[in-house]
Amino acid sequence: MEPQKTWVKNMETKKQIRIRQKQERESLTCKQAQKLSEEICQKISRQTIFLQAETLCFYYPLGKEVNLLPLAQKALDAGKKAAFPRVEGKNMEFYEIASLEDFQEGSFHVMEPVGGKLLAGQNALVFVPGLGFDAKGNRIGYGGGYYDRYLARHPQYMKIGTAYAIQLVKELETEVHDISMDGIATEEGFLWMA
Repeated sequence: MEPQKTWVKNMETKKQIRIRQKQERESLTCKQAQKLSEEICQKISRQTIFLQAETLCFYYPLGKEVNLLPLAQKALDAGKKAAFPRVEGKNMEFYEIASLEDFQEGSFHVMEPVGGKLLAGQNALVFVPGLGFDAKGNRIGYGGGYYDRYLARHPQYMKIGTAYAIQLVKELETEVHDISMDGIATEEGFLWMA
């Protein structure tokens, strides 16, 4: 009788992917991260979705995350509404800001808006950070589920993942609660989901 074979799943766990992707991003120098972030901001600023959006949801970069603050300033200068997230317990909400000076350190050492008007009931373009994205728009974040829970409550929002090209992976395993992106912006351009 032939011995029974045990098939091993040939896919990394989310924890392993997070570690690898974080190391990959952290391998960039500060100068490289700044240059790539500038290129991503330029590419987004020329997109129709940015030009036509009235309300944009940004994030305050942590470490070497893609820095969209110059784009947020451009949105404010153009009279658009710019909002940033603030963690409240197990949830996250976006608050409109009037200036990029209106921040203080909040949960997880991330800068969060001070005061501001709660963003509610309107269409918005949401820029979503992540450790990795795949060609189907699947995202792997830091494991807290804040963006997934927020976006599940606002399915009408347009979701654009922002990442360096080195953060794109072939395939990510997804779970029922994971929310996929409508598009991904990198320094190489836009990848739109079908």
